[in-house]
Amino acid sequence: MPVSSDQVATLRAQLSGQADEHRRLLRQLDPEQAKQGYAALVAAAFVVAVERRFRQGEIIADDSEVIEFVASARERSDDSAEIINPDVAEKMILTLLGRGSIATLDENTKLEHQIILLAALIGQAQLDDPELDAFIAEARTLADEILQ
Repeated sequence: MPVSSDQVATLRAQLSGQADEHRRLLRQLDPEQAKQGYAALVAAAFVVAVERRFRQGEIIADDSEVIEFVASARERSDDSAEIINPDVAEKMILTLLGRGSIATLDENTKLEHQIILLAALIGQAQLDDPELDAFIAEARTLADEILQ
């Protein structure tokens, strides 16, 4: 089943900083479909965001750049510092860059970290509306491929 428009709207609300709208839309998602479709969309968006932030062509960011980003994400708010486990966050990013493994992490921990790190990555990128739409479209395409 492909990613739904409701799932896309939910992620867009989160990434554009509309917290109340994000929560409202999230509550309206079908729980069973969200386990697959929304989770796949978040994971795909996280992959795209990490690639954009930490890989420039053949040049891949070093560990210190990842560590600095995670520290910055944890400083965004008191909640972020409590929610983001720096070891988990760094492993998740480094794994996508080909350096590490997250095989021992449970799915819930991965999803929680993907959501908050994704928000930090998009916030740092300062995408305007057309750029955000293009980003989400790219993530949706990847998520649909994952779900096939």
